[in-house]
Amino acid sequence: MKKRLLTIFFLYLSLFTNLWTQPSSDQVKLKIAEKSGFLGMGKPRWITLSLSTSTKDRDLNSENVNSGPLYYFIIQNDGDWKLDEDFKNENLPRLKIMQDSSATSVQYSDAIMTESENSSLLVGFPKTFAIYRPFFFTIPVGDTVSKIEMTVPMSLWPGFSQITQYYREGENAFQAGEFKTAVLSFNTIIKDYNLNIFPAYEESKRKRLAAFEQFYLYTTNSFSNTLNNTSIDLNRKIDSVVDIISRFQYVEDSLPAPSLGIAATDPSLIPLLDEAKSSLNRSTFVLDSLHDALDDLNVRWIITGSTGDKMDFRYRYMIETLAYAFSSIPFFDSSTSKLTFSISDDLSARLKKYNLDQSYETFLRLANKRWKTKQTLFPPDFLNNLERDSSQFALPFFDVLKAVADFYNTDFAGSTLSIFQVFRRSYDHELAGRLDELRILIETKERKVPPDALQHLSDGIAAEQRGETDSAAEHYRDAMLIAGDYAPAAFALGKLYERTGDSYKANNFFQKAISTDSVYYSAYRFLYLNYIRTANFKPMIDLLSAAIAHGNDFFNIHYYLGIAYNGAGLSDEAVKQYDRALELNPNSVDANIQEGIAYQNMKSYTKAREYYTRAIQIDPENQAATDNLKRLDELQKKF
Repeated sequence: MKKRLLTIFFLYLSLFTNLWTQPSSDQVKLKIAEKSGFLGMGKPRWITLSLSTSTKDRDLNSENVNSGPLYYFIIQNDGDWKLDEDFKNENLPRLKIMQDSSATSVQYSDAIMTESENSSLLVGFPKTFAIYRPFFFTIPVGDTVSKIEMTVPMSLWPGFSQITQYYREGENAFQAGEFKTAVLSFNTIIKDYNLNIFPAYEESKRKRLAAFEQFYLYTTNSFSNTLNNTSIDLNRKIDSVVDIISRFQYVEDSLPAPSLGIAATDPSLIPLLDEAKSSLNRSTFVLDSLHDALDDLNVRWIITGSTGDKMDFRYRYMIETLAYAFSSIPFFDSSTSKLTFSISDDLSARLKKYNLDQSYETFLRLANKRWKTKQTLFPPDFLNNLERDSSQFALPFFDVLKAVADFYNTDFAGSTLSIFQVFRRSYDHELAGRLDELRILIETKERKVPPDALQHLSDGIAAEQRGETDSAAEHYRDAMLIAGDYAPAAFALGKLYERTGDSYKANNFFQKAISTDSVYYSAYRFLYLNYIRTANFKPMIDLLSAAIAHGNDFFNIHYYLGIAYNGAGLSDEAVKQYDRALELNPNSVDANIQEGIAYQNMKSYTKAREYYTRAIQIDPENQAATDNLKRLDELQKKF
């Protein structure tokens, strides 16, 4: 194809200068009488007819010649005679323009102008003939008809200035390598069918095709150079291939142009169309391969995990973000076609700060792709490697992600086991609360709660979102009537009363939720917050002690119970609960601070200092730990 394109290119260069030239004249001489003068003793009389304009412009062009409803000509005497009124009255009516079998008579004539030996008359003919084709001036002379052909120069044909402008613009763009611009110029010519009178009209079609062929050739060379360039990274290579695909697509989509009368079945187009389609398929395949390579590059380090004794901070940040992202999925929405994730602004800003956002987005996209194709949510190596590294994280991120993965793999038993591991070790109530929602969903699926109860619960949530509190409460009560032991309905009603400010009723329904589901972590937390808000420590101690008795050996349950004992002045009991909480997860700054406070209340200053110091070691920037240690120093100085 390259050789053919070069041949066409040089051929067009040689043809260009011949497109605008043809033998022509805008002036002719016509005999109007065989004899003249007294008794017909004189010579034959001739007139010259010159193309003109209504204003007798000296410089003719396609614009002024073709403006208005008439074509104008100047008639002049040829020889030593002059135009006169007899000429106007006798000869002019018989003067006609003939083209094919049609005759056109003079419709307009001006006054005869005489200057020295010359006389002239401006006449106008209706535009019933085509000026771009040869035509004849005729007039009867005796028994014959005098006849002369006029061929108007192409430069005076209608549309000449437009086609010349656009053709030259297309030519200049073509030679400058701006092939899409060239195509636009040639398209402008082709879409105006009135310009088909010019040889350049058909040439524009061929030149348009040549511009597409050159554009395609340039694009294929760019594609080859991009693939062979080892100095650019995958992102830049992908951007380049995306641009190349758009160019191949442009050839395939724009080469046929039905609105211009250029069909895809045109034999001259088919070879280039076939090549463009083939190149488009190949470049798309290459792009997919490059994306796969980039995806692997972006997530491979996440899947591989820690590779040394000291965990890379980027890996630590990524796993933490993924835990919050995957635990944010709206698990109850079974109709969704795409898993959606949300993270806090702080986590999002941290990803961007350390250039981790592309890897994060890639990981989520691949997880969605795996989920849609009914594969496991994560590559198996990811969870295996994360489990190996899990002890290096302050929170049970491995269990969070495994719980979500097992849920979507319908391994509800495995998911529930991981959820309880999160409850045991997580001091972050947000993670624990999200996993509690997942636990409730699993129980709902396994217990086969009556559909009517689930519908009322769903309708109640919808009504509450609309601000219809009474309607929501009625739906929640109906759900409880249908499935009396369905704790989420009681919990939802408790939250509704909590939001309306009726803490007493809210606590009653939170208690009801716990009575039917003793592991209801979220209900325990709401009750804890309500009791601590009113410093009602005795019922809080009873509630949380009962929770532990029911097997809820969870970090936050022990931590909350420690707060309750401290509030009730039972520091020794508080220490026991903090000890157990820190056995489950020693990384909690708050638990270390609170145990330090309990020991300080017991005047065990050495132990208090030990726990404040631990808190600072975990988080050197924690102001509460630093302030408590300072107050302890000041207290000890007094004694």
